[in-house]
Amino acid sequence: MPPRKPAAKIATPRLRTQLDDRALTADEVDDEDRLTDLALTDQDLGGLLAEHVEFSGCRLNRVNLGGSDLDKLILVDLELDHCDLANARWADASGTRLAITSSRLTGFAGPGVNLQHVTVRDSVLDFSSFRFAKFVKVEFTDCRLQSADFVSADLSGTIFRRCDLTGVEFSQVTATGAVFVDCTWDGTRGIGSLAGATIANSSPIDTLAVTAAMSTALGITLGDPDDHAGS
Repeated sequence: MPPRKPAAKIATPRLRTQLDDRALTADEVDDEDRLTDLALTDQDLGGLLAEHVEFSGCRLNRVNLGGSDLDKLILVDLELDHCDLANARWADASGTRLAITSSRLTGFAGPGVNLQHVTVRDSVLDFSSFRFAKFVKVEFTDCRLQSADFVSADLSGTIFRRCDLTGVEFSQVTATGAVFVDCTWDGTRGIGSLAGATIANSSPIDTLAVTAAMSTALGITLGDPDDHAGS
């Protein structure tokens, strides 16, 4: 068997050393605005409504984007730290070289998003939705994704490390080359669609949860040998 090729590294955001530290309100952002090289800290952009906006080369720290509706948003070279994206809707957005850390994405909706070279760490994504999304070189680490929805998403090569996947919906996903390491699988649905993925669990309990979910998806009953002992 030929040696396995090392996984391609995820590129990090490319930011200028000096960024423009400024205040910004939702009322100041219009359709097709291009916001570049900004350092936004403790800003409230909640409820922002716009189309075709671009954020490029920016660092966002403790920025509220909760409830924003940004259709066809473009994100390039962005750091988001301790940000609030709860209940935001970013349909058909694209993101390249993003680093999201310790942020809240509960109820976030990103139908049809296209993400490349993205890391999401120590964040909450319960009830988030990524239907028909495409992920290229994306990694989730130490995230909670309870009841998240990945229906028909392309997760090829995506990595999930130590993530809580309780109740996640994976129906009709493409998962060739995806890797799941030490994740929680209680009540995960659509696991039969993860053909081509690798699942590695050091916990026997999590391994059993995967086995149970897979057997349910395939219509297999897990029994006790004592119930089928011969006479």
